[in-house]
Amino acid sequence: MRDRHTGVKLLAAVVSLIIISGYSTFSQQSVPAAPRTQVVLLGTGTPRPDPQRSGPATAIVVNGTPYLIDVGPGVVRRARAADERGIKGLAVTNLRTVFITHLHSDHTVGYPDLIFTTWVQGRKGPLQVYGPAGLQTMTKYILLAWQADIDTRTRGLEQRSAAGVVVEAHDVKPGVVYQDANVKVTAFATNHAMESYGYRFDASDRTVVISGDTNPSQGVIDNCRQCDVLIHEAYSEDHRPANVPDWLEYRSKYHTTTTQLAEIANKTQPKLLVVYHWGGGAAGRPISEEQYLAEIQRTYRGKVVIGHDLDVY
Repeated sequence: MRDRHTGVKLLAAVVSLIIISGYSTFSQQSVPAAPRTQVVLLGTGTPRPDPQRSGPATAIVVNGTPYLIDVGPGVVRRARAADERGIKGLAVTNLRTVFITHLHSDHTVGYPDLIFTTWVQGRKGPLQVYGPAGLQTMTKYILLAWQADIDTRTRGLEQRSAAGVVVEAHDVKPGVVYQDANVKVTAFATNHAMESYGYRFDASDRTVVISGDTNPSQGVIDNCRQCDVLIHEAYSEDHRPANVPDWLEYRSKYHTTTTQLAEIANKTQPKLLVVYHWGGGAAGRPISEEQYLAEIQRTYRGKVVIGHDLDVY
């Protein structure tokens, strides 16, 4: 009798183990692993001071390490907000590697904030920044402008680390400009009102391309052929800012319309197209996201989204 009961218990244990193992296998197969590379939109706005959209800034977080592209107004506080939402790689003191597309103010006025706020909050190593010619000069004069702050914080009672306020700025040219264990970053020339670059990020699991400000650029097309994510600026065909009287000529030389972006996407076929730095219309004449999508989707059938601050892809 004891042997019979022992056999029943053994059989039940085996059946339970099979069920548990099967459930475990099923669970692992049905819940996809989170990507090691995340794209976080820290700012999707334009020079217009929209309270809902900070200035242009994007973070690519690879294995918990953040790489910033552009530093528009609000960049550090947006990074802190993303950190609070669970993107722990964007803790303020982790912000140490930055790529600038061009030196227009809406893409760079957050630069002093990035330098000094991250330092005051505890960053101890140098900030590495890459961008067009003139970046080194800009960096030099920002540090000079805040010299009184630096002196007070390093020599006074705060006793901040002088090493933490060091900024190593690198003027770049097209080609590979940065590489570490997580990512290879390639700069490519774009077409804007000044020297400008887009960037391609190659990680082990994803390739991400960001345009910066540009009109339709062969560099974008060459660097995003079936890339995983293409982040690209766009303006609606109906966008007419009142403070730029020659807007149509300016736009044709330096920016991309929704129709042109659809053409670019058809040529490159990204797995995901993210529209950022999009003009929401002039004051009192808003242009809806639905109109932006409709203009792009007239001729492009791939996956496309209109980016918002703190979106994660």
